[in-house]
Amino acid sequence: MSDDRLALVQTFFTRYFEGDLDEALTLLEPTVVYHVPGRSAPAGDFVGRAAVAEHLRKFLELTGDAIDVLSWDDWLIGTTDIAGVVRVHLQRPGRVQEFRFVFLVKVSQNVKIARVECFYSDPEALERFFSW
Repeated sequence: MSDDRLALVQTFFTRYFEGDLDEALTLLEPTVVYHVPGRSAPAGDFVGRAAVAEHLRKFLELTGDAIDVLSWDDWLIGTTDIAGVVRVHLQRPGRVQEFRFVFLVKVSQNVKIARVECFYSDPEALERFFSW
């Protein structure tokens, strides 16, 4: 089961970061919850595939469809959750920055993504990055 869950999560993020949202969304439970902390433009709680799709599209739009993965630094597989640690390069008009994110993902019994929680190594830098 662990290998199936890890492959699911890795496939989701690969498809999302490459802009293949339609395929990425097929890996989510219909009742998925996607949580992004903070007050920046992409922050919020997104419930259901449609809301998550809108959020992911907005994030890609805000970054000019440029989420460049520099490295996946680690994967932690627990009994109920999987965490992925990733370094990414994001850009916006007039801004370029590297960030380190942690995605905490809960996989359902159906081997679909039920919940995603995002954490940032430097939340203030992320707020500034999306501030204009």
